[in-house]
Amino acid sequence: MTHVRAALIALLICAAAGCATRPMLPDSGIDWDTRARQLAGADTWQARGRIAVKSGNDGGQGNLRWSQAGADTRVHLSGPFGAGAYEIAWDDDRIVVSSKKGERVANYVGRDAADRFLESQLGWSFPAGSIRYWLLGIADPAFASRQRFDDDGWLSEIDQNGWTVTYTRFKQVADAYLPGKIVMESERARVRLVVDQWSF
Repeated sequence: MTHVRAALIALLICAAAGCATRPMLPDSGIDWDTRARQLAGADTWQARGRIAVKSGNDGGQGNLRWSQAGADTRVHLSGPFGAGAYEIAWDDDRIVVSSKKGERVANYVGRDAADRFLESQLGWSFPAGSIRYWLLGIADPAFASRQRFDDDGWLSEIDQNGWTVTYTRFKQVADAYLPGKIVMESERARVRLVVDQWSF
């Protein structure tokens, strides 16, 4: 498995240990539809966390920093998953992957550049554009989805594009509740992520 491929799998299959109780629901409860609209409009934010990967016999773990600025996404991967450090930057028309030395590793152009690049490296498709929404605990508004809630009223799952995204922990950040632990799973891969820090 190449270093780039290991880094990409680590991006997609995030794992970290630990469970924590969720905060109590506010007295008024959470209006999940209003929350989704507000967060979908939040175009500048950053998430830092820990990531691990499992897809067939391949996998790894490390650290993740996700920065969103409108349609521009930058993902920095580093840690002990055997792939060094990489930065993946993409927008609606291009994806560029650079090494920690600033060397350009890949450059794909076109509206589906991120999806094509990930499939070429991983051997299976991944809806790259949906991750920014799933990280926030909302469905990608561009596609149909199904949501499930637990007995306490917390969002527990989003089913979308052949992936099941499970949320087992939320934390309060300013006036919003944001995911602390996320699992993304399909027939080909399992992605688990712990977000240690959010900033807007």
